[in-house]
Amino acid sequence: MKNRFVSLCLLLTLLMSACRGKGEPSPEPTPRPDAAPTPSLQLRTFEALWSAVDENYVYGDLGGVDWSAVYDDYLPQVQAGLSADEFAEMARAMLAELPPGTVAWQTRAERIEEDLQETATYEGIGAYVAVRVAPEPRVVLLSVMKESPAEGAGLKAHDSILAIDGLPVRAEEGLDMVARIRGLAGSQVTLNVRSPGEPPRDVVVTRGRLAAADRLGYAFLSTGNVGYLLFPPATYGDLAGEVVASLQALSTGRRLDGLILDLRISAVGGGWPLESLLTLFADGELGEFYTRTEVEALSLEGQDYLNSQALPLAVLVGPDTGGMAEIFAAATQAVGRATVVGLPTQGVVEGMTEFSMPDGSRAFIHTSSYRGPDGREIGLTGIEPDIRVDVDWDEVTTADDPVRDAALEALKLPGG
Repeated sequence: MKNRFVSLCLLLTLLMSACRGKGEPSPEPTPRPDAAPTPSLQLRTFEALWSAVDENYVYGDLGGVDWSAVYDDYLPQVQAGLSADEFAEMARAMLAELPPGTVAWQTRAERIEEDLQETATYEGIGAYVAVRVAPEPRVVLLSVMKESPAEGAGLKAHDSILAIDGLPVRAEEGLDMVARIRGLAGSQVTLNVRSPGEPPRDVVVTRGRLAAADRLGYAFLSTGNVGYLLFPPATYGDLAGEVVASLQALSTGRRLDGLILDLRISAVGGGWPLESLLTLFADGELGEFYTRTEVEALSLEGQDYLNSQALPLAVLVGPDTGGMAEIFAAATQAVGRATVVGLPTQGVVEGMTEFSMPDGSRAFIHTSSYRGPDGREIGLTGIEPDIRVDVDWDEVTTADDPVRDAALEALKLPGG
């Protein structure tokens, strides 16, 4: 299993501490049978954490890790007795043996703090962001919310942040670099910002308290009579209905010869309307979801709406495409329904389940994944575009977008 860019954990306006699919808390796993019985809470937590991974991790080979050997390596540390900080360090080191991004763990204190923060409003600058560590460390603005402090300060989607309060962002920070942009409403942060094709500049933003929101965008591209839909970073309840409404608006009073679905920044949150959108644009056997013990086919009967089943289709993807949006792109590519254009995706299609631990901590473990109708393990390989365009999100603008231009060109091809 490959390493993932840090960028895929999209941070909702610099507040949310992790991005994850949250299932129902599971009962404590059964301890390893040959473990020595002990009343130690740390040892019981260690056993439960190890067993939760051993029994539920989606890939039976645990990404090539000898998990039994990991158990034997770390057990003596727990048996010797550890402070709370030492135990947390040990747990994270043990889970770090697994492929990056596949297991997350929080101490009891961290769990309580995050639960208290989970709210419909938040304090921040008002932007959805991603992190890049190469070719230079930076924070990329995927989308800027309307009437937010970020918008008021002149920040726009496609901008990138190179320094925060005078200190450059560093690759070793990973997602922690975003924490430096967070802060209480009313406080200020100075960002060194670069817009595509322009020199860096300093921007002072006064943080505010906002409600998270971003919506589907659409436009008619007169070149080729093509509709263009830009999907937001986070989903919301009526996203599928807005796609249908956008199709109707784009088709009213003119001929629509093709459609571009831009999924380059679409990844955050559960509830992305995968089946509804696949039903609109595709038909038949579209792959399967699976766990260690079960397989569920993704089989749908397509419904045509305003020629949606036959309309030439291009899907734009990149390193920030994830979750159900990535599955949509993989499925439509595999059955030849869509031409996929852009940069490779990272294969972030695994579903996470929450497991409660005896000491009040919790783990989030990848327990399910998706296999395309062509047999590709998208969680392991990601998507390789049909047409690769080596241009990242902070290298394009609304007016000048080589990825969108390549999709327009592809839609002109016979049968494209």
